[in-house]
Amino acid sequence: MNNIDFKGQVAVITGASRGLGKAFAIGLAEKGASVGIIARSSSGLKEVGDIIRNSGGSAVEATCDLLNEHEVDRAIKYIEGQLGDIDILINNAGVAGPTGPDWTLDVKEWWKTFEVNVLGQFLVSKAVISGMAKRGRGRVVNVSSAAAGFPSANYSAYCASKAALTMWTECLAEEAARHGVTVLAYHPGTVRTDMTEYSSSQPEKDNPIVTFIRDAFENGTDTPIERSVESLIFVASGGVDDLAGIQIDAEVDLKEWNTRSAEIKEKGLYAIRIQELKN
Repeated sequence: MNNIDFKGQVAVITGASRGLGKAFAIGLAEKGASVGIIARSSSGLKEVGDIIRNSGGSAVEATCDLLNEHEVDRAIKYIEGQLGDIDILINNAGVAGPTGPDWTLDVKEWWKTFEVNVLGQFLVSKAVISGMAKRGRGRVVNVSSAAAGFPSANYSAYCASKAALTMWTECLAEEAARHGVTVLAYHPGTVRTDMTEYSSSQPEKDNPIVTFIRDAFENGTDTPIERSVESLIFVASGGVDDLAGIQIDAEVDLKEWNTRSAEIKEKGLYAIRIQELKN
């Protein structure tokens, strides 16, 4: 990890005004990347940008609504105009969505989870990969979740949207690889963020997601944000390019991805699959 150097490269991080997005942006900047940071909060972005610049790094803020294609395109063009061609895209923006029995939920709020977690990442990727494909190089990391393969009652919007994101990532990876662009999904682990704190505070006592997060916090087995950033940097540097389309898990030792890549591919591990009955 110490020899990873992003000097001369441009990285874009969405949802960068707080939480993991903020940590990812600062981590990439510390490794030499010039970073374009995107979010809806201008004040939050300026705070992150100032932290990076005050530490000697290069950062450009671009506020936009990730569900507005015109605003997304404008933000990407602005960052490219300020920093140059984009080498790395970290699609981090996401929401937990409404929780509870589906028949009690607001339809618009339920669907908004899919819009943010899937459509938003699609629109940013579309804007960025078009340039990457022309240049024949680039790397895209879509921040997903273990919930993509971990169904949980009362969390259908989040689980289903992350499953869609992870499957879409694999489809996109195959398309993009033909143009020299690597696309992966990434599970950052159970990190203490506003989203996980919210989930852990829910009253359900028998909900798998709530129980898992709450137990991790209480037992001290949650993922340190430093580990999540370290793993993300490894992925963004090309450390697992041989596993394009796979959902990389921050909790797995970094060496395992390459030493066991053949096994991961053969068994379809860290991917969404329907297993059929064998006669």
